[in-house]
Amino acid sequence: MKINELKAEIVRNELTLEDFANKVGMPKTTLWRRFNNPDSFTLSEITRISKKLNLNSQRIVEIFFNEKVA
Repeated sequence: MKINELKAEIVRNELTLEDFANKVGMPKTTLWRRFNNPDSFTLSEITRISKKLNLNSQRIVEIFFNEKVA
């Protein structure tokens, strides 16, 4: 996961982290824990975040999923 890209999207939407946490229905402390351990975001959280930030499917993959090629 690219946490800095997620933070950039939050800023682009002119939200503070506290406002963002409220918009996605997540306690601020939980959001901080997720930022410190980015691989712990749930699918439900990713879905809510994507909707609130108006992320398209390509951007969701870029931010939340690591590409691995065998």
